[in-house]
Amino acid sequence: MALIAYAALYTILATTGLVLLRRSLGDEAVAEIVHDPAFYIGGLFYAASFATFLASLRRFEVLTVFPLFTGLAYATVTLAAAVVLAEPITGSRLAGMAFVGVGAVLLVR
Repeated sequence: MALIAYAALYTILATTGLVLLRRSLGDEAVAEIVHDPAFYIGGLFYAASFATFLASLRRFEVLTVFPLFTGLAYATVTLAAAVVLAEPITGSRLAGMAFVGVGAVLLVR
């Protein structure tokens, strides 16, 4: 049960952080990006996801944590990018998500 909680927290933090970072980067110059609060908030979320990842490594095997967290993050970032950033989900991306999911399941077992 604790692994599921860590995985859910990591996934929420990483996905939110990456989407906020991508949205803040846009096409602006670096001088403009540093004035966008979303850039810093996204960085904090992503850093918190890494801290969650490290905390989970203290309790669980890396061969369980890494594929599970990575697979979940790939799937949720893809979906969030489509919904929030209007990035296209193609058939090949869906197939890639399926392969990553199958791989994660096989590695976690």
